[in-house]
Amino acid sequence: MSRAASAAPPSATMDDGSFGNRQGEDPYVLLAYGELATAFHAAVAVVERATDAVAQGLLTGPDLAVDDCADIAALVSAAETVTARSAVRITTRVLELTGAFGAACHSTQGFDRFWRDARALTLRVPEAHRLRDIGDHYLNGTRPGLARHP
Repeated sequence: MSRAASAAPPSATMDDGSFGNRQGEDPYVLLAYGELATAFHAAVAVVERATDAVAQGLLTGPDLAVDDCADIAALVSAAETVTARSAVRITTRVLELTGAFGAACHSTQGFDRFWRDARALTLRVPEAHRLRDIGDHYLNGTRPGLARHP
């Protein structure tokens, strides 16, 4: 049974300006969850495309052309950028939805740990470096210089 099927029908519509009795009926909470789910699904789609390209490149083996390798590197870099942005955006928004950073950080729930983990894991290569390399590859045909970054 899906979540929608098990939920009781809402007691109020968004149009009449009132909220339901449960938080799951609040149109602002529903909007926020929709935004978070969309950001997640977009990141998954980009990662799947990069993963498929890497798998195809591995199957090709030593016959993989240098330009094809550069395209794969650009896709992987784009996936890293999109997922980093999504991870920070989603965890930040979850903290906001749980009652602001200060309250959530001091709660026993530990929601702030996920935000801190996302920030720490996404700071390895500055986003600007990846975006510049991606743009240079697609605009000028250069090969992403990912090896020059720490």
